[in-house]
Amino acid sequence: MTGAESASAEASAGSALREVLPRRYAQDFAAPSVCLPFLKVPDIVHMGLNKLAPQSWITPCSQLPHYLNNKTAAYQRLGEKVYAQLPESLPAQRELVELLHRHLLQDHSGYVRTAAGTLRWRGASGDLHWPGVESVLRSASPLRDAGRWIADDVCLLLPGDTGYQLVAAYLAAPSYWRLEEKIGRPLNQIHAPVPGFQNKLAGQMARFFDHLKPEYPVWRSNWSVVDSPALLQRGEMASGLDEGAESGKSLYLRIERQSLRRLPNTGAVVFTIRVMINPLEDLLPIEGGLSALAAAVAQMSPEEGRYKSLAPLLPSLQQFFSRHLEDPSA
Repeated sequence: MTGAESASAEASAGSALREVLPRRYAQDFAAPSVCLPFLKVPDIVHMGLNKLAPQSWITPCSQLPHYLNNKTAAYQRLGEKVYAQLPESLPAQRELVELLHRHLLQDHSGYVRTAAGTLRWRGASGDLHWPGVESVLRSASPLRDAGRWIADDVCLLLPGDTGYQLVAAYLAAPSYWRLEEKIGRPLNQIHAPVPGFQNKLAGQMARFFDHLKPEYPVWRSNWSVVDSPALLQRGEMASGLDEGAESGKSLYLRIERQSLRRLPNTGAVVFTIRVMINPLEDLLPIEGGLSALAAAVAQMSPEEGRYKSLAPLLPSLQQFFSRHLEDPSA
């Protein structure tokens, strides 16, 4: 290969890498299960709960190795800022491990238990192995080990004197909040920064947690627009965990698919968060998609824009709407 050919090949590979990196955590907008919450509910602050069949608790993930790489890198760098637990959470952690293991084997085609008792996942993007469930149950941090089985972040909450309290969490893809500031705190303190939470949602959320039944899990969704395809967003400077994340050069739609499920024995509530990130251009072929997003952005209050960390991006976002919509305010 000549020098010119080598340079051309490297440039081509670099271009392909730049194309792949922003879609490591993307959802398929053409899939029946696509999650675009602003198409139905433009409000920022709302519960928006939906019934969830237990067999659909955790959604399959074809890009699981990418999510696992993020979890590993985040924990290695940030430690207790990514995984934290209180001692009283261990019984609930072990109950969660057993329930999650059964769910993955029964309801997900990619997972199998090997003859050696380990857990294995096979997908188009790779082949993963983990220690068996018995080993995880003996671990000093079962949630951290089992959290590597899935793409979702996982939080555990237990009832306390001042409401449900965050007692354990594996949080490698936060959306502008920090685990070390939330662990051990009740929900009303965790959600205090949410605009209008105390007036709109505090009572509703408390009643929901008190009445959530193990046989009736629910799911909800959330969205924002960001300028980085990185999963880990702690509201700090660029994390450096995602190579190729070109912060500030593009806009991305960041979607959270969240589930809430009560564990029948310990009474703990499991809160899962799957973060999916697409270049904003992916929304263009969706009929009414961009106009619905523009309408949702237009009705945000200044406080909601700051809470979403969206305020600095509004000029770029409005330019995007102007380029692609005849009436950006529609």
